[in-house]
Amino acid sequence: MLYSTGESVHRDDLFSARFVSASRDYVNFLERGYAEKPLLKLVGDRHGLTRRQRHILFRGFSTIQDSLRRRSRLSQTIAGSDIVMDGYNIILTVLNHLLGNPVFICTDGILRDVGENHGQIRDKGRFYRAMELIISWLTVQAPASVLGVFDSPVSHSAEHALALQTRLRQHGIRGEIELARSADYVIKHCRTGAIATSDSVIIDATTLPVVDIPRLTLESAFSTTFPDLSLFSQFKTIGR
Repeated sequence: MLYSTGESVHRDDLFSARFVSASRDYVNFLERGYAEKPLLKLVGDRHGLTRRQRHILFRGFSTIQDSLRRRSRLSQTIAGSDIVMDGYNIILTVLNHLLGNPVFICTDGILRDVGENHGQIRDKGRFYRAMELIISWLTVQAPASVLGVFDSPVSHSAEHALALQTRLRQHGIRGEIELARSADYVIKHCRTGAIATSDSVIIDATTLPVVDIPRLTLESAFSTTFPDLSLFSQFKTIGR
């Protein structure tokens, strides 16, 4: 399958033997305490990785300690729970799957992508399709309440927030939508319930349970399987 934007490369090329070798070097140096960004350039240059492969390396691999800690907080169910959703974060992950962009399970067990949207929603139809898939999953799960937080600087954020609010009400889900200068800031300061985000900075800033809504939504809707980076190198022992 060809991914639809950016570099035209096959999935097998993205996760080639060269990439696997690079990932082992990258993690070995992470474990020794090297800074991520200069390390990414060093390893990427040494192994001749493409831009997308470097992005996967950066987003996909964490130290074993960080990976295990985040995995220990993952929750598979949200029935009866209050959920705080990082609006654009979770919708864009589902959207990038619909667009055919690379989506993969990281070593910390969380689904991430390399869609590189940069705050721009170019495919409005599929954006709302992604939103509807998430709403359908939430309806079955029956959370106690949902708070969706959208970054207000994103173009048309008020429209997107209203669309999500409308769909929650149509499906009988108790919820509120908030526009914030920084969704990250709002979610980091949550003290109850569970959070839905793939942002490792947010996850590490709280002690709340984490719900990987994009992964659970896509696995439920399409019985999809994703490349699992934990199968590489020393992460083989981590499992799901």
